[in-house]
Amino acid sequence: MHKPRRLVAKTIFAFLLLVQSLFAQSAPDKVTIGTITLSLNNLPIYVAQDKGFFAKENIFAEVVVLNASTRAIPALIGSSIHLSASSAMTTIRAIEKGADLKIVGGLINAPVYDLFASPKYKSIKDLKGATIGVTGLITSDTILLKEMLKANGLEYPRDYGMIAVGGTSDRWIAMQTGNIAAGILSPPFTFAAEEAGYINLGATAKYIPNFTQTVFNVRVKWAQEQRPLLVRFLRAIVRASHWAHTQKEDTVRIIAKRFKFNDKYSEGAWRYFVATNAVPKDGEINSKGMEKIFELLAADGTLKPPLPRPDKYVDASYLDEARRSLH
Repeated sequence: MHKPRRLVAKTIFAFLLLVQSLFAQSAPDKVTIGTITLSLNNLPIYVAQDKGFFAKENIFAEVVVLNASTRAIPALIGSSIHLSASSAMTTIRAIEKGADLKIVGGLINAPVYDLFASPKYKSIKDLKGATIGVTGLITSDTILLKEMLKANGLEYPRDYGMIAVGGTSDRWIAMQTGNIAAGILSPPFTFAAEEAGYINLGATAKYIPNFTQTVFNVRVKWAQEQRPLLVRFLRAIVRASHWAHTQKEDTVRIIAKRFKFNDKYSEGAWRYFVATNAVPKDGEINSKGMEKIFELLAADGTLKPPLPRPDKYVDASYLDEARRSLH
């Protein structure tokens, strides 16, 4: 009488163990990515989400917005996030102060901002005495802005003021509300600004053509402990970057969906970011752009000569492994 019951109980127990095992195998690994703002600097992340490239790697990618790289790096150091998609310059500053971080991949390998101002400002020199909106006072986009203004005879803080208002979308809102006179914007917000009658005072790329803008950063300990997971994450990013370069129409659709801009703006944004190779094809980091960052950081005293080797800040082994595993 008891044998059939014991057999049934064993069968149920074995079934529950199987279900638990299958669930454990299929549950995705959560990776939290700290971004600065809703921006095309994050295009490969958005494509990987939309096309299921993270899901293919059994990853649930949680994307959080932190509004400045100077906030993203402390969040990374404090383990609130696993990776940051933020300024290479801010990461290097943190490493120089003792943070155990590494840059592991590239997102934006060129300066991608144009300086826009209210209609009364017809030239950069006209901005003397004005207040300009920035992400943060020492973030990389602000460094680009200061170099641009310096080339036109304006020095901070002698000739203009700056106020930290957040990323591109925040700066565009601040310009429309009159809280700032000018700010650097990236597409598709540049197109909206032009149509609204704001004045384009020039592209940052004209002044600094080589500049590594946005990179993936990690804590060294986490990367070493979670190497297979990080490689899978970067493999999804490389797939997404390939997709952005080879599938224009679908990538334009993704841009329009994410930013709620029309097709005209979204296609223009694709040309600005992808056709120019600002978005790297394979997640690579612009070595010439890194050299420019070293030069700028040496000029402000962050780095002392002789300048360190790039591998003090960059570990390309994770990206190399991700690329190899795709072939």
